[in-house]
Amino acid sequence: MSRFSSFLEELPKDRTIYVICRSGNRSSTAANYLTMKGFDAVSVSGGTVEWIKAGKPVAVGMEEG
Repeated sequence: MSRFSSFLEELPKDRTIYVICRSGNRSSTAANYLTMKGFDAVSVSGGTVEWIKAGKPVAVGMEEG
């Protein structure tokens, strides 16, 4: 969250941005922030915990850029 403002100009304004965190709380805050900045942003409900429970694919070991 603290780094959002430093990369806003890199985010697409022409498509939906899906934001996800472990439980869905921080991603909800982030999605609201992005929406206030003019982006079409959605928090993934339930976060990665529910994503994994639902059997959705997960990439492990991705480096932060």
